Amino acid sequence: MYAMSEKQYESVVALDSYDRYMHFISKVADWQQLWSVKSDEGWLVPVAPEGFEYFPLWPHPTYAQTISDNNFPGHSAAEITLQELLENWLPLFKKDSVRVAIFPNQEWTFWCIEPDELSIVLTEEMTKYE
Repeated sequence: MYAMSEKQYESVVALDSYDRYMHFISKVADWQQLWSVKSDEGWLVPVAPEGFEYFPLWPHPTYAQTISDNNFPGHSAAEITLQELLENWLPLFKKDSVRVAIFPNQEWTFWCIEPDELSIVLTEEMTKYE
């Protein structure tokens, strides 16, 4: 996991949804780690106002914990490896019609993406770090 200062945290969460998405892609492809949040009842999978389920992901546990504490108290950051995401989670999300919410911020705005598209983008980005 990469080190992050408070200044870095503040500057990244201040980015718009697309720029946070791009930050997520580069960090996750490089470090091959990402985080979501779960409680005693399981992983957080909210339903959007439009009616679809989505799974939130962040590139660092500090983002996941701090932002979920403000929006969904009682959840804890939990690591998912990039390999697990690509091989297990994204195929399951596709099968269950669950979208992926990339890097929700304090206002709970995020870049929403289909599992297949995320798999392609991450796989392409990983080639830059090999």
